[in-house]
Parts: sequence; structure tokens; C-alpha cells
Amino acid sequence: MWEVLFFKYTAIILAVIGSLIGYSIYMVHDVVRLSDPITKIAGIGLFSILIPALAGSLCGKLIQNLHEFAHRDQLTSLWNGRYFHSELTKEMVRLKRTQSTSCMALIDIDDFKKINDTYGHLIGDEVLRNIASVFEKNTRANDVVVRLGGDEFVILFPDTNLECASLLTEKLREMIANHRECYQATISVGVLLVHANVEVTQLLKLVDETLYQAKKTKNLVVVDSYS
Repeated sequence: MWEVLFFKYTAIILAVIGSLIGYSIYMVHDVVRLSDPITKIAGIGLFSILIPALAGSLCGKLIQNLHEFAHRDQLTSLWNGRYFHSELTKEMVRLKRTQSTSCMALIDIDDFKKINDTYGHLIGDEVLRNIASVFEKNTRANDVVVRLGGDEFVILFPDTNLECASLLTEKLREMIANHRECYQATISVGVLLVHANVEVTQLLKLVDETLYQAKKTKNLVVVDSYS
């Protein structure tokens, strides 16, 4: 709720910060006219450095929060699809430069509609949050965990080979299947090696096809054969 209010009144907050800067400049002008040199120095230091610095810090925090808000999924607080596409593009540029290996896993909740139909959409949302929490808590700090939308997730594993990515996603699959608060949900996963010389759209198509193979059986991790 606070995020909505925060961004609703961002313009007002920035206006107040701008007013503080303007007021500090006015006070500097007023202090400069004082006869006591020490008072002048203290006043100028306070109003021309500290207050604008504080205002600048607040502005920076606002911009940072705006960026964060624009790239977060509102239900699960994971990164969203917009952020993923940006990070995948950056990762492919980095791979060309470093010649390292990275992987990604496309994940789909099996029969999620049945969960919604059986328990209701509120429970369905709870399942999404719980699964997102499992992903976030059991991946590395530099892994990019994303909710693409609906019941589909993707994880980007930088500096990871295919074997490690497969083991990581298999661990996640088992944790979801045995998680009490996931209402017996299971996941299917397609794992793909990220090639720097392949177009992003082609990569996404390949990993989607891999996930499709996993969905035929369900509750399964499938590694793309071309990798």
C-alpha cells in the first residue's frame, strides 16, 4: 500500500526537496551578510553543503525506489519480465567479452488452474508467493529470479554450467513438491545454456520448447539437447 502512495505523491515530494534547496540558498545569502566570520563559515557550511547534500540523497533514493518499483512483480516481489529481458541482454554481452558460461531455467507450475479452481484465487496467490519464496531463498545472490507472469517463472544463472544449473533446478523442483504450503503443487522446468551468439528471441524460443518437453511428463526438469 505504501508503494502506491509513495509513487502517487512523488512529484510533491520532489517539489518539497526542491523548495529545501531553494530555501538553503536563500539562507546562505542571508548568512553571508553576518559580520562574524566564524558564523559566516558555519552558516555557509550548513546551508550550502549539508542541506543540498541531504536533498540530493533523498532524490537519489526516490529515483532508486522508482527503478525498483518499475522492475518488481507486485504479487511476489520477484523481478519482472522487463527486468529479465534487460539482464539477459546484458548477460549475453558479458558472455561475449568473458567467454564464460551461463544458463537459464524456464519454470511453469503444473496444473495451476486446478489449484485456483479447487482452493480459490486467494490460495492460488499464496501458492505463487510461497513458490517465489522458495526460489528466492534457495538461489545464489547473483542469480536473477523472475516471475514472467501468471504461473511462469524464469531464473538466470550467471557463471554457471549446464550440470550445475540442472542440479540447482532439480533441487528446487524437489523442494516445491515436498512443500506443505504449496498445496501439492509441482513444477516443470526447461534448462538451457545461454549462448552469446544466439539472438534473445531464439534463446527464449529454445527454452520454451524445452519446457514444453518437461510439461509432457510434469514435475520434471529437462535439459535442452542442443546445449
